[in-house]
Amino acid sequence: MLQKNPELTIPLNNPFQNDQLDRDKVADNLTLLVQSTTQPFVLSVQAPSGWGKTTFIKMWKTQLETLGHICFYFNAWENDFVNDPLIAFVGEINKVTLDKSVMGQLGAQLKKLQGFGGKIVRRALPLTIQIATQGLLGQETVKQASNLLFASGGEIANFASQLAEENMRQYENDKNGIREFRNELKHFMKSLSAGQGKRAPVVFFIDELDRCRPDFTILLLERIKQIFSVEGIVFVLGVDRAQLEQAVKSVHGDGIDRDGYLRRFVDFTVNLPEPTVEKYCNFLFERFKLQEVFSKRRSGREESESLMRAFVGLARVYRFSLRVIEQCFTEINLALRTTPNNERIFPFLLALLVALKTEKPASYDLLLGSVSEAEIHSLTSELKQEFDINDRLHKWTLSQFEAYLVSGYLSDPQQKADYLNTLKQSAVSQDPIERSYAQQALRFLDQIQIDSSATAIPNLVSRLSLLQRLTLTH
Repeated sequence: MLQKNPELTIPLNNPFQNDQLDRDKVADNLTLLVQSTTQPFVLSVQAPSGWGKTTFIKMWKTQLETLGHICFYFNAWENDFVNDPLIAFVGEINKVTLDKSVMGQLGAQLKKLQGFGGKIVRRALPLTIQIATQGLLGQETVKQASNLLFASGGEIANFASQLAEENMRQYENDKNGIREFRNELKHFMKSLSAGQGKRAPVVFFIDELDRCRPDFTILLLERIKQIFSVEGIVFVLGVDRAQLEQAVKSVHGDGIDRDGYLRRFVDFTVNLPEPTVEKYCNFLFERFKLQEVFSKRRSGREESESLMRAFVGLARVYRFSLRVIEQCFTEINLALRTTPNNERIFPFLLALLVALKTEKPASYDLLLGSVSEAEIHSLTSELKQEFDINDRLHKWTLSQFEAYLVSGYLSDPQQKADYLNTLKQSAVSQDPIERSYAQQALRFLDQIQIDSSATAIPNLVSRLSLLQRLTLTH
């Protein structure tokens, strides 16, 4: 059966049971940190995109819940369609399941909290919207604003004075409204924990912040600092620091000290350790149930070992993120499950083609049509700069790739002969690395003639690109 990587299961009794990246110790230390604070606290969990922040956050959230903490999970990217994060925050709080025995008291407090939040949001609207909706300004002020187009200079000046006074009153109302909201929020969180027999603090996870539009990202940080910074709440931000700094630059310009700006909002930062590629690839191999495919093949064990060895090496060369590795395994799964069990799969070639399709799509696209002698030389020369052909695995993979390119794409006998002459000259080179590589490529070319597998790369490319009729194997 062809399928994507199924969503990871997080068992309640052991949230990190399926953790393949050894991050449970990081979670244990962060739990001690969270439980030791009674003050408002903002913690930033940082890692580049695709390193598994979301999975870590969900596992840690489950762990905290099993320890008696109330936790909220807020996907910022899914909520950046709203003008103000405050609306979405309060909505998330409203979703929590409350014990019926305390629902009456908490329901009243929550309604009051929503009322204070609504006032803050309305006051934050641009003045033109306030005037248009008659939200905060009096009827008389709105009437004057609507007649300004026909007013004299003196009338405009008088109106501006009145507007300034009204803005000053609004400023005081804003301060009072934020104070009221924070006080009510503090009482609500205490009642929420006590009413359900939970331990403080409440932990509010905010994920995918770095994927939001920049203005929403900055406003969200400001809301946390100005409005939600109360005793009893810890915020955990899952972010890609580089993307977050870009949001700051986008909103405030090049001149701002981005690091200094972000330090105003974050009390403690932890960087998730770089994931172990080999362990994660082995984990995906099991998750995609690829062993059931190889078990039906005559040389399945050798093929599976060769595929994994080749792909792990390529993932390290190109520094693939966890998300990219997962996408590559989806491609590998497609190729394996649509290849009849009696056909060769060429594991080294398959691994390299999947990596090229991901990392070098323009080079991969060349393989969809005819490829010239010069293009083969250019592509292999480029890959030699990225690979360590002194390494046995890299030399094996790349020399095999070059040999199959020559056999599969150079149909003109003279072009093929010219390319072979070039390889033969390199095979007697004074450079031992180049000499060894060329000799390996020539051995592959001899083998291709024996087993009639010249079209291996075009066939694999057609399969990966869905250009040929596929048959699912079971």
